[in-house]
Amino acid sequence: MSPFVSNVTNLFSGDLATISTEIKQLRKDVLIADIDLARQEAEGIAPEEIVTRYVAARGNHSIQMWLRGLAVEADAAQPFGPRLVDELDTLDALSFSAAA
Repeated sequence: MSPFVSNVTNLFSGDLATISTEIKQLRKDVLIADIDLARQEAEGIAPEEIVTRYVAARGNHSIQMWLRGLAVEADAAQPFGPRLVDELDTLDALSFSAAA
């Protein structure tokens, strides 16, 4: 085998090894994120975290609706005190008036 072909083969082998390592790391990161999300759903997300994520999810209506469902559950579990759904409504009104 010529040195050129050998070098090219080594180059591609090195790149594939790097890509394989990156793919494994990405899979690991996705799995960790999925486990973390499942744990949060099981334990419940803190009210202040719901509000923070709601603001961060501006424009992503499916995530906002999911967070609104969590806010309704949190409000039902706590009959006294501030209402999360009211806070989310206020945030929506503020973002709507800012957009106008």
